[in-house]
Amino acid sequence: MLPIDLLRRSDRRASRSPDESPVLIIDQIAQRRVVAHACERARAMGITPGLALADARGAMAPAVPRLEDHDPAHTESCLGSLALWATRFAPAAAPDPPDGLMLDISGCARVWGGEANLADSITHALLSLGLRARVAIAPSVGGAWALARHSKHPPGQHPLAHAGNLRRLLTPFPTAALRLEPDTLHDLARLGIDRVEHLLNLPRRTLPARFGDAVLLRLDQALGEAIETIEPARPTDPPRAERVFDGSTDRWDAIERTVRDLLDELGRRLLAREIGALRVSAELARTDLGPAIETAVLSRPSRDARHLWSILRPKLERTHLGFGVERVRLTATRVARLHHEQAEHWRPADADQSRRAGELLDTLGARFGPTRIGRAELIESHIPERAARWSPVLADHAGTPTTVPPPGDRPTVLLDPPAEARVLALTPDGPVLSLAWKGEQRRIERCLGPERIGPEWWAGDTQGRDYFKLQDDAGRWIWAFRETGSRRWCVHGVWA
Repeated sequence: MLPIDLLRRSDRRASRSPDESPVLIIDQIAQRRVVAHACERARAMGITPGLALADARGAMAPAVPRLEDHDPAHTESCLGSLALWATRFAPAAAPDPPDGLMLDISGCARVWGGEANLADSITHALLSLGLRARVAIAPSVGGAWALARHSKHPPGQHPLAHAGNLRRLLTPFPTAALRLEPDTLHDLARLGIDRVEHLLNLPRRTLPARFGDAVLLRLDQALGEAIETIEPARPTDPPRAERVFDGSTDRWDAIERTVRDLLDELGRRLLAREIGALRVSAELARTDLGPAIETAVLSRPSRDARHLWSILRPKLERTHLGFGVERVRLTATRVARLHHEQAEHWRPADADQSRRAGELLDTLGARFGPTRIGRAELIESHIPERAARWSPVLADHAGTPTTVPPPGDRPTVLLDPPAEARVLALTPDGPVLSLAWKGEQRRIERCLGPERIGPEWWAGDTQGRDYFKLQDDAGRWIWAFRETGSRRWCVHGVWA
């Protein structure tokens, strides 16, 4: 049994540089904000889960921590996804909330060249995901859990236990390594029983009467003397519809009728799960050639068979059928939640506007390519040229961005990169009298500002900017800034 105790990071940027802010995951308990999880840098400063946020800030001064809200549902979902990811190392993997994984590696070690190599492979794979982990191997679930969380091995070394030395390794561990309830641990501590060896020295028949059956059960599970299994995470099969012909056929009308029937069947299966397809794969198994696979990518979830057929039909019509097709399979390889909608007799004219816009984008993407249709997407940056980016509408449905546009008046045309200019001003803070840009000297009639935008110091920026909104003698409005350090002036945008 191999458990993985994950030292989670809420953001990969937290591990890029030692100069960046430590990350704290904050939970709200009654009227108090407490630390639920802390990154490695914060733990090195003495921050532990359960500490009040005010005390944590005082202990970390002068460092300013980056705060994230604790979302248990999201954490549980991510841990389940990580358990499915871990099945590449062992066929049975299960989440171990709140921050661990359990893998049953029975018979798997020889494939990886031994247990030590397997533990190293898992550690390096998690590091590539931005996660540090403590990995341990033991013949029992409870023993492996205790070794991963309470052993004192240095980084890079993994405790490996077997039936002959497991008891000896667990003896010096605290009683918390047995996964006992907090009330039971408190009762044991009151009697001076704070290590596993203290429990082992007591007569077994007295433990259930004094502390309950759970103590003896957890002790036996840790030592491998009681049966304990894990419930592995199992992936959900994607919605699929398939039909096998009695014999191969190269008639297009038969294949068309089959695909349309399968789209109706796939739509019913999507409806039963209250989901819609974002990507549908059509596979034609040919007798003399390899399978032909065509994919329909959608901008919004849909289970409309007519719309899916309009995307797949041009691609299937160009498919070479060889000597015939013997099987057709449709699979919704990417799905998203799509709730039921209440049907109305008097429906507003613009009620279907979102659906029709999505169908238009799907049609354009099928004709010109899924990466040729883009949209502006907001990102978390207050630097104007970094605050948005273009991303394909049909590439891995990104959903609605959670950021909001920055406050203030912004130009309709943004120059990237900003164009250098020469400015004449009465004082460094304005007002601006003239602006030389594009080889033309412009007299400034109105000057509004400055608006200070600080640098993103965590990304290596050192220059802040003072922005001015300028109107020249021709009535045109120009957005210009002066760097706070170099005093260099640049034009960053104009109002069309």
